[in-house]
Amino acid sequence: MNSIINLFAIFSGTTQLLIGHDRMSYVLLLFSGLALAAILWLLCAFFGRLFYKPYRLSVGQHVLCSQLAILVILTVPTYASAVYLQPSLAGMIANWRDTLVSNQAWNHQQFKREYYEIKKMGLEDFSSSPAPEKGGTTIPLKQEKSRIKLGQMEAESSIENFDFNFPLISKLIGAKTAVSANTVSQDMNNYFKTHQGTIYPHERGVQLAVEQIYSELEPQIPRIIFIIRLALGLLTFMGYAICLGWIAYSALKQIRIHSAHALLSS
Repeated sequence: MNSIINLFAIFSGTTQLLIGHDRMSYVLLLFSGLALAAILWLLCAFFGRLFYKPYRLSVGQHVLCSQLAILVILTVPTYASAVYLQPSLAGMIANWRDTLVSNQAWNHQQFKREYYEIKKMGLEDFSSSPAPEKGGTTIPLKQEKSRIKLGQMEAESSIENFDFNFPLISKLIGAKTAVSANTVSQDMNNYFKTHQGTIYPHERGVQLAVEQIYSELEPQIPRIIFIIRLALGLLTFMGYAICLGWIAYSALKQIRIHSAHALLSS
């Protein structure tokens, strides 16, 4: 279900960007799709007559042709709008980041998990840092290993959340996204230079995850555009192949019925 939502969000984002950048082109593409859909509908009607001259499309076949017409009308501008895939995905990821950072329930859950993981390492003095259940809001991070561990947990939990909410994009990336210990260590050292005695903020861990996701995703953009366009083309082709197959079968069936009646009457 999440994959379908992802697909709709991607197409919606690229289409909105196309409308925002060039509304006239979008309108022309819609009319082009409409004209193409009408032509294909007429060709479907003509196709049956190649087998049996008096053949006419049934109500069900007209309904299928109307559905395929809607598909074509939407596919033409969507196909063209795929060039805006990169800013569309960037907007989706930025929105996810901001939503996750402001998610108090997720942040609290993460804090509890990190508190006990760092405590289990046995490297820090927790005497002045009560448990989350007792109102504690800090995790002692004097040791380098503790800092790296917490930073990686922050980033990896964010990536897991992203994979869950955006499974389609994660599959398109094609690699298991992970944040290196060096990246985490450098960011944490930079933070604690000016924020001693505080806890490493969730938003920085999430931002590390975002930067890693971007680095994995950006080289894949041309491939993803190709896959999206190929999928749209194949979907349209398969739809019309089914429609034409149904028409051919129905027309040939009417020929047999007509031939049988002709033999009986003779």
